[in-house]
Amino acid sequence: MFKLIDTFNNTRISQHRTLEAAVKADIKHGKAVRRNNGQNSYIPTKIVNTETGETVDHDQVLRLRSTLA
Repeated sequence: MFKLIDTFNNTRISQHRTLEAAVKADIKHGKAVRRNNGQNSYIPTKIVNTETGETVDHDQVLRLRSTLA
């Protein structure tokens, strides 16, 4: 399981079974933030593996984002 965390407010945005689903949710959340608050708006996020408690490597997330786009 993977949690998408809003690091600015330290809150959980969503929880997913796969890393791919968590990355898709992160992309969708980012688009919603920009749509509601302006093109240059963002909320910093991270994805945490709930089994190990560790943050997923940023490079791994970026590679997955590039395949989904």
